[in-house]
Amino acid sequence: MLKTKKKPQFGGMAPKHNFTLNPYPDLRVSRCPFCEKKTGQRKIPLLIHVDPMYLIALNYTCRYCKTCDLLVGNKHAIEHLLAKIFYETDSYAVGNEYLIIGTVEKKDWREGLHRPKDLAEIQPHVSDFAEYYEEIRVSRPGWYPADQELPMLEPPVSQEWVKTQFDSQRSNSTKK
Repeated sequence: MLKTKKKPQFGGMAPKHNFTLNPYPDLRVSRCPFCEKKTGQRKIPLLIHVDPMYLIALNYTCRYCKTCDLLVGNKHAIEHLLAKIFYETDSYAVGNEYLIIGTVEKKDWREGLHRPKDLAEIQPHVSDFAEYYEEIRVSRPGWYPADQELPMLEPPVSQEWVKTQFDSQRSNSTKK
């Protein structure tokens, strides 16, 4: 009998929901990228890890496909909210790598608004994503011959979630 390798799990709850990011700020995902059915909305606290050591539970409205149990987050909107938060608390973190880990139970997210929780308190109330898909990609609009592969539309680069030259110079000088 073959043993399947279990992927590491961060949260204490069973994984639920599938997740992907929409990197196109002007494209709204009104239909599921997998089953083509209409999507609804679901407001849910997403747990986001921002390098080097920040965990943020962000109550965010995702597009949601009931059939595929798929949450679709708008990358630019999430980065806008993260930039807004970190410019106020730690501007050095703006532009760092981040990972959307999973979801937090709504009740525990609300409690965290009144009294911030540490990692040990929040971890048992986190659900990892069952599947984390690559970012959505769409083809460039236009007419193409049937035998030609459709060219992909490159998503725009974030204008807000970027390291400024001043930030990178400051962080290099503090490391020395």
